[in-house]
Amino acid sequence: MRTRLSAILIATALPLALAVACGYSPNPANGELHCGSSNTCPEGYSCMSGRCWKDGAAGSTGTGGSGGSTGRGGTTGTGGSSQVDRFIGTWSFVLPSTRMISCTDGYTENKEWSGLGEMFVVTAGGSAALRTHYYCDWDLNLGSDTSTLIKPGQTCSLTETSLMPPVTYTWHGMLFTLSTTNGGAGTLAADIPYDYSSTAGSGSCMMHFTGSMAKN
Repeated sequence: MRTRLSAILIATALPLALAVACGYSPNPANGELHCGSSNTCPEGYSCMSGRCWKDGAAGSTGTGGSGGSTGRGGTTGTGGSSQVDRFIGTWSFVLPSTRMISCTDGYTENKEWSGLGEMFVVTAGGSAALRTHYYCDWDLNLGSDTSTLIKPGQTCSLTETSLMPPVTYTWHGMLFTLSTTNGGAGTLAADIPYDYSSTAGSGSCMMHFTGSMAKN
């Protein structure tokens, strides 16, 4: 799989380098354009797993992992009197926040994860006290008065048909701890490992988020 990717990168490096040097500014779909040498992409795009993805858009993670949700519409909260109410609302990543990825194929990433429109909405309900959506729907228990604890054993899968060949991802909920004392600001520690497979190969990645959070 890595040999095939290297060949693709070499084949596309020269035309892409010339395009960047000439001020070429295309608008390809996410994951359609291969990265150039030194992981270069057009302005406004980032190289992930050998392909160019728009900054802030749902993109590739690891060897093709589909990116995070920018949040589902929901009621924005500002904290409340009950233990559950303080978590309910739309939470956005703010500085300092990072996403780190380490994959079995050797791909690694350590990226600032704020200013990209990344957010998630926490609501009441599900099979636990709270529910959120970030890559998957996750049911969250209260680990304490001020933090959440993900309900174990949760997974979800998605086949990304816009990639060639199509890639199937399966995410696993390992850790999702949102902590807040005032219902308006807090921190997130999340581990969401995932597996990927296609006709070109398969593997797995560990995805770790550490973030400062603010409720919108």
